[in-house]
Amino acid sequence: MKRQILSILLILGLIAPVMGKSRKVVIKIMETTDIHGNFFGYDFKENHPLEGGLPQVASYVRSQRDSLGKENCILVDAGDVLQGQPCVYYTNFIDTKSPHLASEMMNFMGYDAAAFGNHDIEAGHPVFNRWVADCSFPVLGANILSKANGKPYAKPYCIVEREGVKIAILGMITPAIPMWLPEKLWQGLQFEDMVESAKKWVPFILEKEKPDVMVGLFHCGLKSHGQNGYNENPAEEIARNIPGLDILFYGHDHQAYCQQVTNNVSGNNVWLLNAGGETVHVAEAILTCSVDDGNVTDKKIAGKLVSVKGMKPDEAFLERFKNKQEEVQKFVSEEIGTLDKPIYGADYFFGNSTIGDLMHHVQFQQMKANISLVTPLVYDDVVKAGKVAVRDIFTLYQFENMINVFELTGKEVRDALEYSYSRWVNTMKSPDDHALNIRMQEGRKARIAAATFCLMSAAGISYEVDLSQPVGKRVHILKMRDGSPFSLDKTYRVAVNSYVGSGGCGLLTEGTGLSMSELRSRMKETSDHEFRYYIIDFFRSSKGPLQITPLSDWKFVPDSLVKKALESDRKLLFGE
Repeated sequence: MKRQILSILLILGLIAPVMGKSRKVVIKIMETTDIHGNFFGYDFKENHPLEGGLPQVASYVRSQRDSLGKENCILVDAGDVLQGQPCVYYTNFIDTKSPHLASEMMNFMGYDAAAFGNHDIEAGHPVFNRWVADCSFPVLGANILSKANGKPYAKPYCIVEREGVKIAILGMITPAIPMWLPEKLWQGLQFEDMVESAKKWVPFILEKEKPDVMVGLFHCGLKSHGQNGYNENPAEEIARNIPGLDILFYGHDHQAYCQQVTNNVSGNNVWLLNAGGETVHVAEAILTCSVDDGNVTDKKIAGKLVSVKGMKPDEAFLERFKNKQEEVQKFVSEEIGTLDKPIYGADYFFGNSTIGDLMHHVQFQQMKANISLVTPLVYDDVVKAGKVAVRDIFTLYQFENMINVFELTGKEVRDALEYSYSRWVNTMKSPDDHALNIRMQEGRKARIAAATFCLMSAAGISYEVDLSQPVGKRVHILKMRDGSPFSLDKTYRVAVNSYVGSGGCGLLTEGTGLSMSELRSRMKETSDHEFRYYIIDFFRSSKGPLQITPLSDWKFVPDSLVKKALESDRKLLFGE
């Protein structure tokens, strides 16, 4: 008996020091964001490889799991997966019977969590619901609420435990969805302000879950409030003013970022990490924790951006999805018509243009409208004359906008155009001045300073834009294009894409003086399909080479002031 007791004591004496010993645990959390359909590291529009993409990310993630151990790596995404390259359009809207390709790829790569992005909502309920259902990991959105009961529509947060370290991940989305997307795409939902949502959820999670590490996974930009009352980009604001977060991964603004800030309440440091757009970086947080008797007694966090440019793609990934890549190539290579002359995106910024007329034709053909307002989704893009394939339409129109029809007065149409041209052009004193609002960049090519998708022009009316006049007095609408009088007091049916129609760029809100609720009350009709669908149909329905007849009837004046300036600006921006 004495020997047995002695043996037990000896064993306990050996085990006790081991149980009480502190051990070091290293965990790496890796983030992607704004993938925008870059599933294959291939540009299906231009038909060439890209510098980044999920195959390169998969290669890097595999190397980290091999180095640190699978349990010590966590992979997350901050949203905007379901829009961009034609391959995601194909799985969203063409091959709807198969499991969603984004889900299959992200499952294959072993993602642990993702957050909704605004372009994921843009795909519409059937698509994003299918994506979420097919994912083997949670897609988070604490501030996406059901209108019916005010409760979260998506899972608010998740818990990931690795090597004795408990990590809470809170997901949120920018609340400005109603400013960009028609309600039919997000019907039944509402989007709570992110700051208010974080004030509620961060302390709730800390109290209920008592995590060792608190992570934000947000689809919003770093800072700047946005328009129409929406706080679009509050990542830094939340990190600085709401205590409890250790790491805040974010996206949306496509700007890779890796910095620490100090929380104003707790005095603790918070890492702000953004992998940026184009899927060429992975943002990562490296946690080094001391774990003692199952408790984390100390933690250190380091942030880092890793480029995957030039990294060898993961062979297992490529092999697994090879057949899908071939399917997408076949889809984008389908010929849908021929074009009698090339379409130059750059023409849009200098007056009447073929690309502008194409969009006007589609809007007038699909909707009953007196006036068409369009904004370009091209810059210096070119579609050559001759055979036109599906891929060319993705060059001409990048987003899944619908078409809306509003009832607007003539004055509201004019004021919206004034607002557009206030960003587009300068008031000129001399022919040597710049006509266009140009941003000069040292060591880089000059560009139009404004977001070009906010530069709106019109058809259905004849008008001039006088660059000798100040802001607010430039647009002179001469008549309706059919020769009938134009009246500031008359109400017109006006067709416009759903981004602008939802308040995007402030063109129909700040430009006209209408509130968001007033603007919504003026909406009379929304198209059944998205814009690109109608452009493809427009080409397919043409018998023989498509001739895009002129519909635009506007110009910059006076000619004595603008002619030389427009020529020199074009050379500066786009070359000869």
